[in-house]
Amino acid sequence: MPEIVTDPEIPAPARLELAQAPVTALLAFGDPRGKPEVPVDRAAPKATRAPAMTGAQYVAAGSIVLAILQTGAGLLAGQTYLVLMAMFIWLPCAIVSALIGFHDQESGPRPPRSRRGARSAAATYHRRYVVPELDLHDSGQVRWRRARKAARAIQASEAVRLGLIDTVEIAAVLPYHLWDIAERLALMSAAERHLPVILQGVDTSDAEIQAVLGPQRRVHDLAVADVEQRIVRLEEFAALAAQADAARKRKNTVAELAGLNPHYEEMLIRLGEPASELTVTGHSGDQLRAVVAAENDAVRRANEAGRALVIPSAADREPEY
Repeated sequence: MPEIVTDPEIPAPARLELAQAPVTALLAFGDPRGKPEVPVDRAAPKATRAPAMTGAQYVAAGSIVLAILQTGAGLLAGQTYLVLMAMFIWLPCAIVSALIGFHDQESGPRPPRSRRGARSAAATYHRRYVVPELDLHDSGQVRWRRARKAARAIQASEAVRLGLIDTVEIAAVLPYHLWDIAERLALMSAAERHLPVILQGVDTSDAEIQAVLGPQRRVHDLAVADVEQRIVRLEEFAALAAQADAARKRKNTVAELAGLNPHYEEMLIRLGEPASELTVTGHSGDQLRAVVAAENDAVRRANEAGRALVIPSAADREPEY
């Protein structure tokens, strides 16, 4: 199952449907907007019901005719069993068939049940999801891997998992930043894929070509710089979270080592050496306080970086192309 990045504003059931959809059911980000789906033939159920209703009516009419003929023949021939057969076999058959045929005719064909008018989430939310493996150009895939690596490092950070850094805020805003990056990379890749075909065999230094191509390249460069800034912001936050993890581990290690000092003090006493050789109370305590301060500072800086990752405004998330 390929990775898919979705707009966080898409409803959860649709996001789940997109995540479970096969690649063949998804639309490429660069496809034209509003690509039509295969129409659903809603007249098909009606066409299959019409012969059934007509057959039921024919059976009812035929059963009544047989019941009348058999009753008449039985009375004329004096055969009572023929009259009984008509009353207990053909007449009930005619009544049941008539009820089925005319009830269906009155109620009419029932519309088939469909989900969202048979329109899939892949078409409904086209260009609001990105499949990096398919939608991103070579350079776009490299940048996306950096963004995804940074996001995973943030989510796996012990400081984040333990709530030392604002876990709730990070969980809320991180999907928006990943979507912004993926959407911008997909927009750039859609243009990059067409350029080699369009420019094949063309002198790109031609003045008329440059009149169109030059501004496009400048916009492309601005978009690349924008995406790079967003990715670097995630990478910096991931680095600060890693520093907070390292500082916390260092603090715990120093505390655990200091906890072993009483054992070594006893060894020194037995050796006839002064316990002050370990400088337990002074130097070790200062070291521990310094490590705790370093951890607190690392966590503080990581929290500041996390608070800077606010949910982008709607205007900020408008496509650049």
